[in-house]
Amino acid sequence: MSTLFRAAGMRGLAELLVELKQPVEPLMQRFGIPLTALDDDDLRISLVAYAQLLEHVAGAADCPDLGLRMAERQDIGILGPLAIAMQNANTMGDALRICLGYMHTHSPAIRLSMHPGVPKAGMIALRLLLVAPSWLPHRQVMEQCVADLLHFIQWLAQAPVPLVQVHMPHPPAAPASRYAQVFGPALTFEEPHAELILPDHFLDTTLQGASEELQRLSLEYLQLAFHPDQQTLTEQVESVLRRTLSTSLGRRDVIARLLDIHPRTLQRRLAAEGQRYQDILDSVRREQALQWLTETDEPLVQVAGQLGLADQTVLCRNCRRWFERSPTQLRQQGGR
Repeated sequence: MSTLFRAAGMRGLAELLVELKQPVEPLMQRFGIPLTALDDDDLRISLVAYAQLLEHVAGAADCPDLGLRMAERQDIGILGPLAIAMQNANTMGDALRICLGYMHTHSPAIRLSMHPGVPKAGMIALRLLLVAPSWLPHRQVMEQCVADLLHFIQWLAQAPVPLVQVHMPHPPAAPASRYAQVFGPALTFEEPHAELILPDHFLDTTLQGASEELQRLSLEYLQLAFHPDQQTLTEQVESVLRRTLSTSLGRRDVIARLLDIHPRTLQRRLAAEGQRYQDILDSVRREQALQWLTETDEPLVQVAGQLGLADQTVLCRNCRRWFERSPTQLRQQGGR
């Protein structure tokens, strides 16, 4: 799994380091981040290196809210062309679905998914996951990502966001009052996921100033940049499935909509390439299961969710079929 992200996600870092009396160039060199990343938004940077830099500076400068400070210096523009597509969506729900469908253009290591009915009916969870090595401390970069997401939503809505709850997967480091400044009083820690909980009707909020033409152009750019013409439809389906399994649940109609193809056209064109949609879905799930089980320590129930499977029992049954081993055996043996 790639752990790169656009250098735009570091926007404001140099100024913040200077304020904290931390040496910019030596720190960038120490963690292997090129200095050109401070000026080139499209340069690809290691998320692992960036997370390590933030953790080091948070300790060295006694700045436990470093990730929150980084988010305060950023806006939705760090997402580049993806931001334009989101800004010109008709509703908040449309904007967020575009974001989760194309977040890989900013970073394949940052996964956003929507979970209706969580934690109860009438609510929806916007869940963030960082695909990073299990040994990597990443409290600061996680808090930056969650705060960034909230800021993006606030900017799109042009109004206060009706947060019901905010969850973080780690213990707090900064004072409670500092977190309350950013997220309000509904933040709890050491939860299973990093997520924003909102009333589901908020997704119906109409966005102001949307332009269908600008949205079309920005989506065409994203599709051309990340679905080049030389890709077969099979390769495009595989690519979209890898990014959206947890949200699309592998549904053919959802994948067809993301590719701007009618489901029957999708089926017919795949058949012309000698492929069946269900076989592609099964292959991608097998590939993703192997990665999640051997490269992360995510609990099995969460791995099942990332694969768009109903529950852990279905994951176990599929692992027996794919690998002739249980998920636990596969994880213990490292995928050999």
